Amino acid sequence: MRKWTALAAAFLVACFLSPSQLFASEVDVLLDKLVEKGLLTRADAEEVRGEMKAESRAAISSTEDVAVVKTAGPEWKVSGDIRLRNEYRERTGSTSQNRQRVRFRVGVDAKISDELKVGARVATGSLTDPVSTNQTFDDTFVKKNFNLDRAYIKWTPDTESSVKVMAEGGIFGNPFHTVSPMIWDDDLSFAGVAGKLTHEGEIGDVFLVLGVFPVDSDGYGSDAPTLYSTQLGASVKPFENARSEFAGNLKVTGAFAFHIFQNTANKAIINTQTGNTAAASDFNEFNPSIQLDTKIAAVPFKLFADYVNNDGGGSQDTGYLVGFKLGKAKEPWSLKKGVEVGYFYEKLEADAAFDAFVDSDFGSGGTNHKGHKVWLKLATLENSSLQFAYFDTKAVTGAVADNDTFQVDWVTKF
Repeated sequence: MRKWTALAAAFLVACFLSPSQLFASEVDVLLDKLVEKGLLTRADAEEVRGEMKAESRAAISSTEDVAVVKTAGPEWKVSGDIRLRNEYRERTGSTSQNRQRVRFRVGVDAKISDELKVGARVATGSLTDPVSTNQTFDDTFVKKNFNLDRAYIKWTPDTESSVKVMAEGGIFGNPFHTVSPMIWDDDLSFAGVAGKLTHEGEIGDVFLVLGVFPVDSDGYGSDAPTLYSTQLGASVKPFENARSEFAGNLKVTGAFAFHIFQNTANKAIINTQTGNTAAASDFNEFNPSIQLDTKIAAVPFKLFADYVNNDGGGSQDTGYLVGFKLGKAKEPWSLKKGVEVGYFYEKLEADAAFDAFVDSDFGSGGTNHKGHKVWLKLATLENSSLQFAYFDTKAVTGAVADNDTFQVDWVTKF
């Protein structure tokens, strides 16, 4: 009976101790007290110590086995965001519209090894709209769609040199260096394969991106609409050692891209927006861009310009965008680290770009728009921001079509 009393007392102590602490002085003190009070013989105490040691070794061994199982599998990371939006639109010839919308995205990435990663993301949105993940509150509380937004494999082999390699396939984010949403909407996911080579130099990097993306392969055989893309660019810090804050932080990134849409003309391709005309025999887009990043009074500053020309687009074949962004909304209610303001002017002619993939907010989406966007973004709570954006756009050609849009967004990331 005394032995079982000692075992029970020792067990209670052990419940509050880690395996590494199991033979600390607390157990020994307890057993010595029991011997001193005559509740346990010295022989019984030594027997209890031996049994407790055996149990502890088994526990430590089991813990090590569990650790091996955990570290042997992939490393998982879950992330996402939610955006609540109120949007007011006033368009020539149409009734003004005020609507509330939600976007919710959640994704998971698994690091299989140092070189291989897989990932997937689901998002709200429509199956017939590749450039929007919004859902509008317009259907008496009907449940919203939740669709596969991304699913990819990414390979980044260790080359042990200054040349870095990346290849990915499936459905993934924009693989190109992009300074604006003029020809690629921010919500667009690319489907196909892409690769990137980056040479890391002393003052900057040179990169090459290649990609092949099926646009619509259903029923077209060898004439299926397909996007072939290549981009060559460089990013340099020309005055990294300069004493001036502006010059010392200056980073210049320039790129030239060619996006060739084969077999897209005169095809009944689904999910397009508006703007493209019958004059576009095809879309062969030349897309140079430049971006300057630096700091002004310790505040990030960005100046950017984007241009596109489609040599298969007839007379309405050109688009351009110029703008700036000051600040970055990261730290709540900080004047220097919690505020972002920006502006750009854009003119995108009817056949300058493939209208299915361009910015869906500017001019209510599609091509044949020109005008301004200005925005203010405030960091409010941790990982949360409030943004106000105003679009003032018109049609480039055709009937007068003024389009004023005002958006208020609350975004929380996790």
